[in-house]
Amino acid sequence: MNPFSFGTIVKGDKFFDREIECERIVSTLLGGNNLVLFAPRRYGKTSLVFKAIEEFEKQGVICIYFDFLPIYSIEVFVSYYIKSIAKKQTNFQKIMEIISATVKSIRPILSIGSDGLPELGIDFVEHRVSPQTLSDVLDLPQKLIKDNQKVIVIFDEFQEITNFEKIGFENLLRSKIQQQQVNYLFLGSRTHLLNDMFNNKKRAFYNSAFHMQLEVLPKDKTIVFLKNKFSDSGIEISEEVATYIIKCSAEIPYYIQLLAAEIWQYLVNSQDKVTIQIVDLCVNQVIVLKHDYYYELFDRLSVLQKNTLKALTINGDNIFSNEYLKKHRLSTPSSIQKAIAVLMDKSIIDKTANSYFISDPFFKKFITNYA
Repeated sequence: MNPFSFGTIVKGDKFFDREIECERIVSTLLGGNNLVLFAPRRYGKTSLVFKAIEEFEKQGVICIYFDFLPIYSIEVFVSYYIKSIAKKQTNFQKIMEIISATVKSIRPILSIGSDGLPELGIDFVEHRVSPQTLSDVLDLPQKLIKDNQKVIVIFDEFQEITNFEKIGFENLLRSKIQQQQVNYLFLGSRTHLLNDMFNNKKRAFYNSAFHMQLEVLPKDKTIVFLKNKFSDSGIEISEEVATYIIKCSAEIPYYIQLLAAEIWQYLVNSQDKVTIQIVDLCVNQVIVLKHDYYYELFDRLSVLQKNTLKALTINGDNIFSNEYLKKHRLSTPSSIQKAIAVLMDKSIIDKTANSYFISDPFFKKFITNYA
């Protein structure tokens, strides 16, 4: 079995390092404070959070994990959120009583799932979810607290809550959090939106949580991880080549694991040593496999957006300066700002400090070689 994991939540011995970050998440939330976790895409935020959940549950903490990404309506939010809360309860009768007593417009229904285990569903009494029903549903985590037991709610892809700003969801949730003894962890992949939510004085969540910035993994520990994983399969890799894998992956955890998995798949049962040439071959293989996707992604962009991306393959610093615009033959600062906003909204690029970069290092190489 391939020892490298990507595209799913990384657990067990495939998850490495992040001890300091995990400890900070645990100590901050157990200390009674809320926390927002910032990081570009593919930095392993969700895997880190699930590692923290393991630590919380060892201490008897109830952790409710909820992903906003698939939520497209308030009705779906209410249904999924109640089910996420119910998943953490072993006494289904008790949770049904709590739901019935708290949310008058919803009837919980207990059934047996295809796996033979109890499964909670809900029946809406209202034709449409009212503001009162939404308010009552947001009270449910507080109702789970008994005997001073700690409850933590984790909202992944939290920036997607902005899709429901017409009904004042953001303001309502903030007011509920202020009234509760529950603590909250917020994270998401569209960092520019998340940053605005928590750093803009005009937004409801301004100053509502401690901030934590997730950085790239330590290079020395990543090298050790790569060497150990390849060694377990009888494959030799030098520190130099391991460093080259990290460089080709732009130091981003997801892409390090993706490239390492491709290399392992190429070598296993045929060769016993990773070389620079094999790494290059596998980088190109990843690009070939994703060529149609990359081509379509690039083709759908405007000329200005394409030229902006080409400039970012070279350098992402001071991109609005006259010197940068002149060097890369770009338009005015205002039009580049619009192009950047679109590219960030599409999650094609991201930003750290004052530098912009293409989120996928293999897409960056595709643009360099083919665009």
